[in-house]
Amino acid sequence: MKKVESNLLNMALVMTVIAIVAGGLLVWVNNVTSGPIEQINKQVIENGIKSVILSDSDMKFRVEKPYEKDGFIFHSVYDMNDNLLGTAVESTDKNAFGGDLKVMVGFDPKGEILGYEVLEHSETPGLGALAGEWFRQESSEIKQQSAVATILLGAPVKPGNRNIIGMNPGDGYLTVSNDGGQIDAITASTITSRAFLNAVNSAYKALSDHIGIETESDTGVEADSDNDTVNGDGVGAADVGDGGFNAGAGSTGAESINNASSRN
Repeated sequence: MKKVESNLLNMALVMTVIAIVAGGLLVWVNNVTSGPIEQINKQVIENGIKSVILSDSDMKFRVEKPYEKDGFIFHSVYDMNDNLLGTAVESTDKNAFGGDLKVMVGFDPKGEILGYEVLEHSETPGLGALAGEWFRQESSEIKQQSAVATILLGAPVKPGNRNIIGMNPGDGYLTVSNDGGQIDAITASTITSRAFLNAVNSAYKALSDHIGIETESDTGVEADSDNDTVNGDGVGAADVGDGGFNAGAGSTGAESINNASSRN
């Protein structure tokens, strides 16, 4: 049998066939995995909304269609009587130690923090990665030390505050104590702590600018008077109850997320 001579044309054909096969495999793998990945990401967001807004996990609620503006995503949450429970805001700070740090922060109608979840991060395990729990813990305690240690080292550090739940950035933006603020940074992770609090502050500002914060004189959430609102036609809210999300019939309820095309 005559051996096929190796030449440039043969090599090009072989490489082309390999590229086509490899490309086809990549497309197939993407088609197979994209659905499950999308479903997982959706579940993460849904669980995050429940975690940062609801104090009662069994409570039935409804989530309006997400509204996105300037890199922030807003999820307004209502009870089944169309009373606004709060808004979950997705916010990202790009200056964490490992790069982007994405959080979801839940605010009540007056801007107080109801809860938070860290959605994405690349922080160091055991250090910056502690942001997921650090800022909801009780205030740090005074360390006990002997009289001799007090003479040699001075008085123990006063207890600081880690817990941001219940705080309102409208009363003053949250900053780490290293910068003269009121929040204790994660031990040895000041950069991550700054990024986290910046993401929270940015979420509050975006909520105030694009959705509105209720004041004592308001009967509802403030909104720009010149903005159009999304009507019920074609907008599906998500009815949630008994632990699951079900597609709604298209009604957005008493409050509506402002149309992105008409916002400033």
